[in-house]
Formats: sequence, structure tokens, C-alpha cells
Amino acid sequence: MSKVFVDHLERLKGSRAWTAARAALRRSLAFPPGEYPPVFPYVEGFVAEGGWEREAHYLVAALYALKDGAYQEGRTLAQALRQAEQARDSKSVEKRFLALLDADRDQLPFRLRQAVGLVEGGLDFAKLLEDLLRWFDGRRRVQARWAREYYGVREEETQEEIEEVKA
Repeated sequence: MSKVFVDHLERLKGSRAWTAARAALRRSLAFPPGEYPPVFPYVEGFVAEGGWEREAHYLVAALYALKDGAYQEGRTLAQALRQAEQARDSKSVEKRFLALLDADRDQLPFRLRQAVGLVEGGLDFAKLLEDLLRWFDGRRRVQARWAREYYGVREEETQEEIEEVKA
């Protein structure tokens, strides 16, 4: 279902209505998710329930507009933040990432906006929506996977270490 929603945003981006939609969606970031009526036409038809599911859809739509619809399939926010940290050679990205992982329902929209603003290039917004829909799972599986994606050892680093040991 999240891919269907992002496909809708992609079609919207390709239409003449995108300029107005993008402006309204960006403006909606100043409000709690789902509480800015001008964006209802772009999101409401894709949410069957209220509560967190509805808020997550509004949040992803606004973040999509913030990134001007830069969609890159397979690139998660955790991966993009890791790349941003490496490009900046700064630990401030890591601090924001850790704050994001610890965010509660009230803090999450603000911290996500900050995090998305730090990254260059596109994101997999369908995956982001899937993750947000599971964010409040008691076992924190999404946060654990994001941590693995952010801190995980990449294959090329492992190969370099093996070659160093052999030498």
C-alpha cells in the first residue's frame, strides 16, 4: 500500500498541480501531521484509518515535497544519513540520527524533518512510510534495522580488513 501512495505522489509531481501541492505539503510541516486542511486532497484518499497511520501518510507526503519529490528506490534514510555524516566528516549527523531513533510520537515529525533536510539526493519514501507505520512496535525493530543500516559494516570494508590480515 505504501508503494501505491508514493506512486500517487510521483504522478502528482509530474502534473501541473505539483507546484501548488508541493507548496501546501511543505507548509504542512509547520503543523501536526494531518492537521493542515489544504493538503487533505493529496493524502486523505489513501488513509483508511485515523491515528498514526493517517499521520504517517501526511508526514511522508510533506517530506516528499520537502525533497522536491526526489525518489530513489532502495535508499533508506539511515543509509542517506550515514552518507551525509561521511561527506561532512561530522558527528553532529550521528547525534541527530540517535535522537531520531529515540523519538516519541510528538518528537518524530520534527526530528524526521531535520534528518531529511541533512541528506542529499533522493530517498525511498515507500520504505520510509512502511517503517513509520511500524515505528511504535514494542520491540523497536525498525529502529534496530536503521541502526544496522547506519552503523553496519559495509562489504568493501570487510574485504579490506581480510586483506590486511593476510598481509
